Amino acid sequence: MARPRLKPVVRAQGADIEIVERSPGSELAIIPNTVRINGTEVHIPADSAIDISEISSDAVVTVTLTMFVRTLSIRHEPAELPQT
Repeated sequence: MARPRLKPVVRAQGADIEIVERSPGSELAIIPNTVRINGTEVHIPADSAIDISEISSDAVVTVTLTMFVRTLSIRHEPAELPQT
């Protein structure tokens, strides 16, 4: 009996976060009203904060935000074992 094929292991990587103000013209201060994660616009509550860690050359940047969820999946997936 043939062994089932497993999906290749994909290493986790950081997300592309865009925090944008959409408005006519350019402003001196940015008041964000659009957030995209990996190019997909996500909806966030109007009264929620977006926290961005200190940006420096010797540390990773983290972003904490609250967003509305369309679907949520919490589950187990088998990982492919390294081939020898």
